[in-house]
Amino acid sequence: MKKYIMGIDIGTSSTKGLLISTTGEIVRQAKSSYEIATPHAGWAEASATDWLAAVTSVIKELSQSLLPEQLVAIGLDGLYGGSGVPVDQENHVLGPALIWMDRRATAQVKEVQSKVSAAELMQVTGNLADPYYGYLKLMWLKENEPDLYAQTARFLPPESYVIKELTGSESINYSAAGNLAGVFDIRTKRWAPELAAKFGIDLTKLPQRFVDSTTVAGLVTSDWAQRLGIPANLPIFNTGVDVGPATVGTGVFETGNVTAAIGTSMNAALVTQQPLLDRNLIIWPYAYQPHRYYYNFAGANTAGAIVAWFTQEFAQNDAQQLDQLSQAVPAGSNGITVLPFFMGERSPLWDSNVRGTILGLSLNTSKRDLYNAFQEAIAFSVRQSIEQFGDQVGTEITVVGGVSNSAKMLHLIADVTGKVVKSTHSGGEADLGSAILAGIGAGVLDPQTAKTWIKIDETVLPNAERHQQYHYYYKKYRDAY
Repeated sequence: MKKYIMGIDIGTSSTKGLLISTTGEIVRQAKSSYEIATPHAGWAEASATDWLAAVTSVIKELSQSLLPEQLVAIGLDGLYGGSGVPVDQENHVLGPALIWMDRRATAQVKEVQSKVSAAELMQVTGNLADPYYGYLKLMWLKENEPDLYAQTARFLPPESYVIKELTGSESINYSAAGNLAGVFDIRTKRWAPELAAKFGIDLTKLPQRFVDSTTVAGLVTSDWAQRLGIPANLPIFNTGVDVGPATVGTGVFETGNVTAAIGTSMNAALVTQQPLLDRNLIIWPYAYQPHRYYYNFAGANTAGAIVAWFTQEFAQNDAQQLDQLSQAVPAGSNGITVLPFFMGERSPLWDSNVRGTILGLSLNTSKRDLYNAFQEAIAFSVRQSIEQFGDQVGTEITVVGGVSNSAKMLHLIADVTGKVVKSTHSGGEADLGSAILAGIGAGVLDPQTAKTWIKIDETVLPNAERHQQYHYYYKKYRDAY
Protein backbone atom coordinates (compact mmCIF):
# COMPACT_ATOMS: atom_id res chain seq x y z
CA MET A 1 0.00 0.00 0.00
CA LYS A 2 1.32 3.44 -0.97
CA LYS A 3 2.17 5.85 1.82
CA TYR A 4 1.70 9.63 1.73
CA ILE A 5 2.81 12.78 3.54
CA MET A 6 1.06 16.14 3.81
CA GLY A 7 2.89 19.43 3.81
CA ILE A 8 0.96 22.51 4.95
CA ASP A 9 2.20 26.10 4.72
CA ILE A 10 0.34 28.88 6.57
CA GLY A 11 1.22 31.87 4.42
CA THR A 12 0.61 35.59 4.74
CA SER A 13 -2.40 35.64 2.40
CA SER A 14 -3.29 31.95 2.02
CA THR A 15 -2.63 28.47 3.36
CA LYS A 16 -1.35 25.98 0.81
CA GLY A 17 -0.98 22.25 1.13
CA LEU A 18 0.07 19.25 -0.87
CA LEU A 19 -0.24 15.51 -0.62
CA ILE A 20 2.86 13.69 -1.81
CA SER A 21 3.77 10.03 -1.93
CA THR A 22 6.90 8.73 -0.27
CA THR A 23 8.27 8.24 -3.80
CA GLY A 24 7.85 11.93 -4.70
CA GLU A 25 4.57 11.95 -6.63
CA ILE A 26 2.43 15.02 -5.87
CA VAL A 27 -1.11 13.66 -5.79
CA ARG A 28 -3.14 16.70 -4.86
CA GLN A 29 -2.79 20.35 -3.89
CA ALA A 30 -5.17 22.68 -2.07
CA LYS A 31 -5.35 26.32 -1.06
CA SER A 32 -7.46 28.51 1.21
CA SER A 33 -7.15 32.31 1.17
CA TYR A 34 -7.75 35.04 3.75
CA GLU A 35 -6.78 38.64 4.37
CA ILE A 36 -4.57 40.50 6.79
CA ALA A 37 -5.65 43.72 8.49
CA THR A 38 -3.69 46.98 8.21
CA PRO A 39 -5.61 49.32 10.55
CA HIS A 40 -2.88 51.97 10.47
CA ALA A 41 0.12 52.74 8.29
CA GLY A 42 2.88 50.29 9.17
CA TRP A 43 0.55 47.96 11.08
CA ALA A 44 -0.20 44.40 9.96
CA GLU A 45 -2.36 41.97 11.94
CA ALA A 46 -3.75 38.51 11.25
CA SER A 47 -6.44 36.32 12.74
CA ALA A 48 -5.35 32.95 14.09
CA THR A 49 -8.87 31.60 13.67
CA ASP A 50 -8.52 32.26 9.94
CA TRP A 51 -5.33 30.20 9.97
CA LEU A 52 -6.96 27.31 11.79
CA ALA A 53 -9.98 27.32 9.48
CA ALA A 54 -7.72 27.39 6.42
CA VAL A 55 -5.44 24.58 7.65
CA THR A 56 -8.34 22.29 8.52
CA SER A 57 -10.04 23.06 5.19
CA VAL A 58 -6.86 22.18 3.29
CA ILE A 59 -6.33 18.94 5.27
CA LYS A 60 -9.93 17.89 4.62
CA GLU A 61 -9.55 18.49 0.90
CA LEU A 62 -6.23 16.66 0.66
CA SER A 63 -7.44 13.69 2.72
CA GLN A 64 -10.14 12.93 0.15
CA SER A 65 -7.46 11.45 -2.12
CA LEU A 66 -6.40 8.57 0.11
CA LEU A 67 -7.41 6.07 2.75
CA PRO A 68 -6.71 7.36 6.27
CA GLU A 69 -4.20 4.59 7.00
CA GLN A 70 -2.10 5.66 3.99
CA LEU A 71 -1.18 8.99 5.59
CA VAL A 72 1.97 8.74 7.72
CA ALA A 73 2.73 12.33 8.73
CA ILE A 74 1.94 16.03 8.38
CA GLY A 75 4.55 18.79 8.29
CA LEU A 76 3.24 22.24 9.20
CA ASP A 77 5.04 25.58 8.83
CA GLY A 78 3.90 29.17 9.03
CA LEU A 79 4.66 32.75 8.14
CA TYR A 80 6.78 34.58 10.66
CA GLY A 81 4.09 35.43 13.17
CA GLY A 82 5.98 38.26 14.89
CA SER A 83 4.44 38.62 18.33
CA GLY A 84 2.73 35.25 17.98
CA VAL A 85 -0.90 34.43 18.71
CA PRO A 86 -2.03 35.51 22.21
CA VAL A 87 -3.95 32.59 23.76
CA ASP A 88 -5.27 31.68 27.20
CA GLN A 89 -4.63 28.42 29.05
CA GLU A 90 -7.25 26.63 26.91
CA ASN A 91 -5.64 27.89 23.66
CA HIS A 92 -8.52 30.32 23.03
CA VAL A 93 -7.40 33.25 20.88
CA LEU A 94 -7.42 36.57 22.75
CA GLY A 95 -6.41 38.93 19.94
CA PRO A 96 -4.64 39.27 16.58
CA ALA A 97 -1.04 38.34 15.89
CA LEU A 98 1.24 41.22 14.92
CA ILE A 99 2.89 39.58 11.91
CA TRP A 100 6.32 40.01 10.36
CA MET A 101 5.52 43.11 8.29
CA ASP A 102 4.13 45.07 11.27
CA ARG A 103 6.42 48.04 11.98
CA ARG A 104 4.74 49.71 14.97
CA ALA A 105 7.35 48.93 17.65
CA THR A 106 9.69 51.81 16.80
CA ALA A 107 9.77 53.32 20.31
CA GLN A 108 10.70 49.91 21.72
CA VAL A 109 13.76 49.79 19.46
CA LYS A 110 15.14 52.88 21.22
CA GLU A 111 14.34 51.33 24.58
CA VAL A 112 16.30 48.17 23.71
CA GLN A 113 19.21 50.21 22.41
CA SER A 114 19.34 52.13 25.69
CA LYS A 115 19.53 48.91 27.72
CA VAL A 116 21.75 46.59 25.70
CA SER A 117 24.60 47.33 23.32
CA ALA A 118 24.29 46.22 19.72
CA ALA A 119 27.44 44.14 20.19
CA GLU A 120 25.96 42.19 23.13
CA LEU A 121 22.65 41.67 21.36
CA MET A 122 24.43 40.42 18.26
CA GLN A 123 26.74 38.12 20.22
CA VAL A 124 23.93 36.46 22.17
CA THR A 125 21.08 36.41 19.63
CA GLY A 126 22.73 36.88 16.21
CA ASN A 127 20.25 39.68 15.55
CA LEU A 128 19.66 43.35 16.35
CA ALA A 129 16.77 45.60 17.36
CA ASP A 130 14.12 46.31 14.73
CA PRO A 131 10.29 46.33 14.74
CA TYR A 132 10.41 43.24 12.51
CA TYR A 133 11.37 41.06 15.47
CA GLY A 134 8.78 39.47 17.75
CA TYR A 135 10.39 40.42 21.04
CA LEU A 136 9.91 44.11 20.24
CA LYS A 137 6.30 43.49 19.29
CA LEU A 138 5.83 41.80 22.69
CA MET A 139 7.30 44.87 24.36
CA TRP A 140 4.86 47.05 22.40
CA LEU A 141 1.92 44.91 23.48
CA LYS A 142 2.97 45.00 27.11
CA GLU A 143 3.11 48.80 27.01
CA ASN A 144 0.12 49.52 24.77
CA GLU A 145 -2.17 46.53 25.43
CA PRO A 146 -1.35 45.71 29.07
CA ASP A 147 -4.61 43.87 29.74
CA LEU A 148 -4.11 41.62 26.71
CA TYR A 149 -0.49 40.99 27.68
CA ALA A 150 -1.47 40.14 31.26
CA GLN A 151 -4.30 37.79 30.21
CA THR A 152 -2.15 35.92 27.68
CA ALA A 153 -0.88 32.55 28.86
CA ARG A 154 1.23 31.97 25.74
CA PHE A 155 2.25 33.80 22.60
CA LEU A 156 2.39 31.05 19.97
CA PRO A 157 3.78 31.16 16.42
CA PRO A 158 1.09 30.43 13.79
CA GLU A 159 2.14 26.81 13.24
CA SER A 160 2.51 26.23 16.99
CA TYR A 161 -0.99 27.54 17.65
CA VAL A 162 -2.57 25.27 15.02
CA ILE A 163 -0.56 22.22 16.13
CA LYS A 164 -1.57 22.77 19.74
CA GLU A 165 -5.21 22.98 18.65
CA LEU A 166 -4.99 19.74 16.63
CA THR A 167 -2.87 17.74 19.08
CA GLY A 168 -3.03 19.40 22.49
CA SER A 169 0.80 19.56 22.52
CA GLU A 170 2.68 22.85 22.74
CA SER A 171 6.04 23.43 21.04
CA ILE A 172 8.13 25.98 19.21
CA ASN A 173 10.49 25.22 16.36
CA TYR A 174 14.08 26.41 16.84
CA SER A 175 13.73 28.63 13.77
CA ALA A 176 10.65 30.39 15.15
CA ALA A 177 12.37 30.87 18.51
CA GLY A 178 15.46 32.25 16.80
CA ASN A 179 13.40 34.61 14.68
CA LEU A 180 11.72 35.96 17.81
CA ALA A 181 15.31 37.17 18.34
CA GLY A 182 16.18 39.36 21.39
CA VAL A 183 15.26 36.73 24.02
CA PHE A 184 16.73 33.64 22.28
CA ASP A 185 20.38 32.67 22.79
CA ILE A 186 21.59 31.45 19.42
CA ARG A 187 24.61 29.78 21.08
CA THR A 188 22.75 27.62 23.61
CA LYS A 189 19.52 27.33 21.54
CA ARG A 190 17.51 28.33 24.61
CA TRP A 191 15.71 31.42 25.88
CA ALA A 192 18.00 34.14 27.22
CA PRO A 193 16.68 35.04 30.71
CA GLU A 194 19.11 37.92 31.33
CA LEU A 195 18.05 39.75 28.16
CA ALA A 196 14.38 38.96 28.76
CA ALA A 197 14.65 40.52 32.23
CA LYS A 198 16.19 43.69 30.80
CA PHE A 199 13.38 43.99 28.26
CA GLY A 200 10.63 43.15 30.76
CA ILE A 201 9.47 40.08 28.82
CA ASP A 202 7.99 37.20 30.81
CA LEU A 203 9.52 34.02 29.37
CA THR A 204 6.76 31.88 30.89
CA LYS A 205 4.48 33.38 28.26
CA LEU A 206 6.54 31.63 25.54
CA PRO A 207 6.57 27.90 24.72
CA GLN A 208 9.10 25.96 26.80
CA ARG A 209 9.48 22.92 24.54
CA PHE A 210 11.85 23.43 21.59
CA VAL A 211 11.59 21.00 18.66
CA ASP A 212 13.42 20.57 15.40
CA SER A 213 11.56 19.94 12.18
CA THR A 214 12.11 16.18 12.19
CA THR A 215 10.92 15.55 15.76
CA VAL A 216 7.25 14.83 16.38
CA ALA A 217 5.54 17.91 17.80
CA GLY A 218 2.24 16.23 18.62
CA LEU A 219 -0.26 13.50 17.74
CA VAL A 220 -3.66 14.33 16.23
CA THR A 221 -6.50 13.91 18.73
CA SER A 222 -9.30 11.45 17.99
CA ASP A 223 -11.81 14.31 17.76
CA TRP A 224 -9.85 16.18 15.10
CA ALA A 225 -8.99 12.95 13.30
CA GLN A 226 -12.67 12.18 12.87
CA ARG A 227 -13.47 15.71 11.73
CA LEU A 228 -10.63 15.83 9.21
CA GLY A 229 -10.71 12.26 7.89
CA ILE A 230 -7.17 11.42 9.01
CA PRO A 231 -5.85 8.81 11.49
CA ALA A 232 -5.94 9.45 15.23
CA ASN A 233 -2.43 9.76 16.70
CA LEU A 234 -1.05 10.84 13.33
CA PRO A 235 2.29 12.61 13.97
CA ILE A 236 2.49 16.32 13.14
CA PHE A 237 5.90 17.94 12.71
CA ASN A 238 6.39 21.60 13.58
CA THR A 239 8.62 22.77 10.73
CA GLY A 240 8.84 26.40 11.81
CA VAL A 241 9.08 29.62 9.83
CA ASP A 242 8.07 29.11 6.21
CA VAL A 243 11.23 30.29 4.43
CA GLY A 244 13.24 27.53 6.13
CA PRO A 245 11.11 24.68 4.75
CA ALA A 246 10.94 26.56 1.42
CA THR A 247 14.74 26.36 1.26
CA VAL A 248 14.61 22.66 2.17
CA GLY A 249 12.15 22.40 -0.71
CA THR A 250 14.93 23.41 -3.10
CA GLY A 251 17.01 20.46 -1.91
CA VAL A 252 19.30 22.37 0.49
CA PHE A 253 20.51 20.00 3.23
CA GLU A 254 24.00 21.43 3.64
CA THR A 255 25.93 24.69 3.35
CA GLY A 256 26.85 26.83 0.36
CA ASN A 257 23.62 27.27 -1.61
CA VAL A 258 22.04 30.72 -2.02
CA THR A 259 18.28 30.63 -2.50
CA ALA A 260 16.14 33.67 -3.26
CA ALA A 261 12.46 33.01 -2.58
CA ILE A 262 10.38 35.76 -4.15
CA GLY A 263 6.67 35.92 -3.47
CA THR A 264 4.83 38.64 -1.57
CA SER A 265 8.19 39.39 0.06
CA MET A 266 11.73 38.35 -0.89
CA ASN A 267 14.14 36.28 1.18
CA ALA A 268 17.67 35.62 0.00
CA ALA A 269 19.23 32.96 2.22
CA LEU A 270 22.52 31.19 2.77
CA VAL A 271 22.93 28.14 5.02
CA THR A 272 26.21 28.07 6.98
CA GLN A 273 27.84 26.16 9.83
CA GLN A 274 28.65 29.40 11.68
CA PRO A 275 26.32 32.41 11.88
CA LEU A 276 27.32 35.36 9.68
CA LEU A 277 27.33 37.94 12.47
CA ASP A 278 27.61 41.72 12.03
CA ARG A 279 26.34 41.79 8.44
CA ASN A 280 22.86 43.24 9.05
CA LEU A 281 21.34 39.83 8.39
CA ILE A 282 18.51 37.93 10.06
CA ILE A 283 19.94 34.76 11.61
CA TRP A 284 18.36 31.72 13.23
CA PRO A 285 18.82 27.93 13.37
CA TYR A 286 18.06 26.24 10.06
CA ALA A 287 14.93 24.15 9.56
CA TYR A 288 17.06 21.04 8.98
CA GLN A 289 19.54 20.03 11.71
CA PRO A 290 19.28 23.32 13.67
CA HIS A 291 22.08 22.36 16.05
CA ARG A 292 24.43 22.06 13.09
CA TYR A 293 23.35 24.72 10.57
CA TYR A 294 22.37 28.40 10.61
CA TYR A 295 19.99 30.20 8.28
CA ASN A 296 21.26 33.67 7.33
CA PHE A 297 19.04 35.88 5.22
CA ALA A 298 18.25 39.35 3.99
CA GLY A 299 15.26 40.40 2.00
CA ALA A 300 12.54 42.80 1.00
CA ASN A 301 9.30 43.34 2.90
CA THR A 302 7.47 44.02 -0.34
CA ALA A 303 8.79 42.34 -3.49
CA GLY A 304 6.08 40.63 -5.52
CA ALA A 305 3.62 42.72 -3.49
CA ILE A 306 4.68 45.95 -5.20
CA VAL A 307 4.14 44.48 -8.68
CA ALA A 308 0.74 43.15 -7.58
CA TRP A 309 -0.12 46.60 -6.18
CA PHE A 310 0.92 48.38 -9.37
CA THR A 311 -0.99 46.08 -11.70
CA GLN A 312 -4.10 46.14 -9.50
CA GLU A 313 -4.21 49.92 -9.18
CA PHE A 314 -2.94 51.04 -12.59
CA ALA A 315 -2.95 48.15 -15.07
CA GLN A 316 -6.25 46.27 -14.64
CA ASN A 317 -4.36 43.30 -13.17
CA ASP A 318 -2.81 42.54 -16.56
CA ALA A 319 0.65 41.64 -15.29
CA GLN A 320 1.25 38.97 -17.92
CA GLN A 321 0.78 41.39 -20.81
CA LEU A 322 2.97 44.03 -19.17
CA ASP A 323 5.63 41.39 -18.52
CA GLN A 324 5.77 40.81 -22.27
CA LEU A 325 5.52 44.45 -23.37
CA SER A 326 8.15 45.63 -20.93
CA GLN A 327 10.80 43.31 -22.40
CA ALA A 328 11.50 46.05 -24.95
CA VAL A 329 12.28 48.60 -22.21
CA PRO A 330 16.03 49.22 -21.93
CA ALA A 331 18.07 48.80 -18.75
CA GLY A 332 17.29 51.67 -16.42
CA SER A 333 13.62 51.87 -17.46
CA ASN A 334 14.09 55.10 -19.46
CA GLY A 335 15.15 57.02 -16.37
CA ILE A 336 12.75 55.55 -13.80
CA THR A 337 14.05 54.28 -10.46
CA VAL A 338 11.74 52.59 -7.97
CA LEU A 339 12.56 52.12 -4.30
CA PRO A 340 10.43 49.14 -3.24
CA PHE A 341 10.09 50.01 0.45
CA PHE A 342 6.29 50.14 0.65
CA MET A 343 6.23 48.82 4.25
CA GLY A 344 9.56 50.13 5.52
CA GLU A 345 12.44 47.70 5.19
CA ARG A 346 14.12 45.03 7.24
CA SER A 347 17.51 43.42 6.52
CA PRO A 348 19.84 44.76 5.28
CA LEU A 349 18.58 48.37 5.59
CA TRP A 350 16.66 48.13 8.90
CA ASP A 351 14.70 51.31 8.25
CA SER A 352 11.12 51.54 9.51
CA ASN A 353 10.53 55.03 8.14
CA VAL A 354 11.55 54.63 4.51
CA ARG A 355 8.68 54.39 2.02
CA GLY A 356 8.19 53.40 -1.59
CA THR A 357 9.37 55.97 -4.10
CA ILE A 358 9.17 56.45 -7.87
CA LEU A 359 11.90 58.75 -9.22
CA GLY A 360 12.38 60.16 -12.71
CA LEU A 361 8.81 60.55 -13.93
CA SER A 362 8.28 62.62 -17.09
CA LEU A 363 5.56 63.14 -19.68
CA ASN A 364 7.32 60.47 -21.74
CA THR A 365 7.00 57.82 -19.03
CA SER A 366 4.87 54.87 -20.11
CA LYS A 367 3.09 52.19 -18.15
CA ARG A 368 5.58 49.61 -19.35
CA ASP A 369 8.52 51.80 -18.20
CA LEU A 370 7.00 51.88 -14.75
CA TYR A 371 6.33 48.15 -14.72
CA ASN A 372 9.91 47.43 -15.78
CA ALA A 373 11.23 49.75 -13.07
CA PHE A 374 9.21 47.87 -10.44
CA GLN A 375 10.72 44.61 -11.67
CA GLU A 376 14.22 46.10 -11.67
CA ALA A 377 13.68 47.17 -8.05
CA ILE A 378 13.09 43.53 -7.10
CA ALA A 379 16.28 42.48 -8.90
CA PHE A 380 18.22 45.28 -7.19
CA SER A 381 16.97 44.13 -3.79
CA VAL A 382 18.14 40.59 -4.59
CA ARG A 383 21.61 41.91 -5.45
CA GLN A 384 21.77 44.07 -2.34
CA SER A 385 20.75 41.11 -0.19
CA ILE A 386 23.23 38.59 -1.55
CA GLU A 387 26.06 41.12 -1.31
CA GLN A 388 25.64 40.85 2.48
CA PHE A 389 26.92 37.25 2.30
CA GLY A 390 30.31 38.45 1.05
CA ASP A 391 32.69 35.95 -0.50
CA GLN A 392 30.53 32.99 0.57
CA VAL A 393 28.32 33.54 -2.49
CA GLY A 394 29.35 31.38 -5.42
CA THR A 395 28.56 31.86 -9.09
CA GLU A 396 24.98 30.58 -8.89
CA ILE A 397 21.75 31.37 -7.08
CA THR A 398 18.45 29.50 -7.09
CA VAL A 399 15.32 31.61 -7.53
CA VAL A 400 11.94 30.21 -6.51
CA GLY A 401 8.47 31.55 -5.83
CA GLY A 402 5.88 33.25 -7.99
CA VAL A 403 8.37 35.61 -9.62
CA SER A 404 10.26 32.63 -11.04
CA ASN A 405 7.33 32.02 -13.40
CA SER A 406 8.45 35.07 -15.37
CA ALA A 407 11.30 34.24 -17.74
CA LYS A 408 11.94 37.96 -18.04
CA MET A 409 12.45 38.28 -14.26
CA LEU A 410 14.93 35.40 -14.21
CA HIS A 411 16.99 37.09 -16.95
CA LEU A 412 16.71 40.42 -15.15
CA ILE A 413 17.98 38.97 -11.87
CA ALA A 414 20.85 37.23 -13.69
CA ASP A 415 21.84 40.46 -15.48
CA VAL A 416 21.62 42.62 -12.35
CA THR A 417 23.49 40.20 -10.04
CA GLY A 418 25.90 38.76 -12.58
CA LYS A 419 25.07 35.29 -11.24
CA VAL A 420 23.83 32.19 -13.03
CA VAL A 421 20.18 31.89 -12.04
CA LYS A 422 18.55 28.50 -11.67
CA SER A 423 14.84 27.99 -11.16
CA THR A 424 12.70 25.02 -10.32
CA HIS A 425 8.96 24.49 -10.56
CA SER A 426 9.25 21.19 -8.66
CA GLY A 427 10.69 22.77 -5.53
CA GLY A 428 11.02 25.92 -3.47
CA GLU A 429 7.57 25.80 -1.93
CA ALA A 430 7.29 25.71 1.84
CA ASP A 431 4.59 23.04 1.83
CA LEU A 432 6.89 20.72 -0.14
CA GLY A 433 9.75 21.40 2.29
CA SER A 434 7.48 20.70 5.25
CA ALA A 435 6.36 17.43 3.69
CA ILE A 436 10.00 16.44 3.12
CA LEU A 437 10.95 17.27 6.72
CA ALA A 438 7.95 15.33 8.05
CA GLY A 439 8.88 12.37 5.85
CA ILE A 440 12.44 12.40 7.19
CA GLY A 441 11.12 12.64 10.75
CA ALA A 442 8.68 9.78 10.19
CA GLY A 443 11.49 7.59 8.84
CA VAL A 444 9.93 7.10 5.39
CA LEU A 445 12.30 9.42 3.50
CA ASP A 446 15.96 10.36 3.46
CA PRO A 447 17.49 13.68 2.32
CA GLN A 448 19.34 12.20 -0.64
CA THR A 449 16.11 10.75 -2.03
CA ALA A 450 14.29 14.05 -1.47
CA LYS A 451 17.01 15.88 -3.42
CA THR A 452 16.18 13.84 -6.52
CA TRP A 453 12.62 15.20 -6.42
CA ILE A 454 13.86 18.72 -7.19
CA LYS A 455 14.50 19.31 -10.88
CA ILE A 456 16.11 22.47 -12.27
CA ASP A 457 13.74 23.67 -15.00
CA GLU A 458 15.72 26.62 -16.29
CA THR A 459 19.28 27.90 -16.11
CA VAL A 460 19.82 31.54 -17.11
CA LEU A 461 23.25 32.99 -17.77
CA PRO A 462 23.87 36.71 -17.19
CA ASN A 463 24.34 38.96 -20.21
CA ALA A 464 27.78 40.50 -19.70
CA GLU A 465 26.96 43.77 -21.48
CA ARG A 466 23.72 44.31 -19.56
CA HIS A 467 25.44 43.37 -16.29
CA GLN A 468 27.95 46.18 -16.91
CA GLN A 469 25.07 48.58 -17.64
CA TYR A 470 23.34 47.56 -14.43
CA HIS A 471 26.35 48.50 -12.31
CA TYR A 472 25.40 52.14 -13.02
CA TYR A 473 21.67 51.69 -12.38
CA TYR A 474 22.24 49.65 -9.23
CA LYS A 475 24.48 52.42 -7.86
CA LYS A 476 21.75 54.91 -8.76
CA TYR A 477 19.27 52.77 -6.81
CA ARG A 478 21.56 52.63 -3.76
CA ASP A 479 22.25 56.37 -3.94
CA ALA A 480 18.54 57.14 -4.21
CA TYR A 481 17.92 55.45 -0.87
